[in-house]
Amino acid sequence: MDKKIITIGRQFGSGGRELGKMLAEKLNISYYDKEIIDSAAVISGLSKEYIAQNDEVVTNSFLYSLVMGTRTLTGQKTVEEIKMDAQREALKEIAAKGSCVIIGRVADYTLREENPFRIFISADENDRVQRVCKRDSLSKEEALKKIRKMDKLRAAYYNEYADAAWGKADNYDLCINLSKISMEKAIAMIVMNF
Repeated sequence: MDKKIITIGRQFGSGGRELGKMLAEKLNISYYDKEIIDSAAVISGLSKEYIAQNDEVVTNSFLYSLVMGTRTLTGQKTVEEIKMDAQREALKEIAAKGSCVIIGRVADYTLREENPFRIFISADENDRVQRVCKRDSLSKEEALKKIRKMDKLRAAYYNEYADAAWGKADNYDLCINLSKISMEKAIAMIVMNF
């Protein structure tokens, strides 16, 4: 198999992270998710805690930057810009190492010159609520509130940095609703492309 970069965007609670791990194991390739935070911290000199706290969240509005002290009026880069530059560099270093599965972080857009196989994972709201309730020990109301909040944050983050619309089928090579097809069948379908 030639080097293959697979990126996975996903709705919160859809099972995209789980699918990514299983896919990487099936293809015997590297899997990257939270490890990107560690790499970006090393590259940027920012703390892992700061990057993790602001992971996949847009924080670069001018007002927010002034209030949080992350923007200067001298034209220097904001902390958010430093973080995003480091994340982009980390993604490119990861892709240069060889075949891999990368979860989120606008990797599909950042690595577009690598021609990644871009996947988007969704699931019906009821299935997502059940998954988040079980995984995070939340009530149905709390889970639904978290799902809606996280999807808004992911969409804003992606739309800000990708110059494209999060979750729009045109931006992906394959979109899968895990409420309509099992995880195993979805993985088998993806593997057939390699």
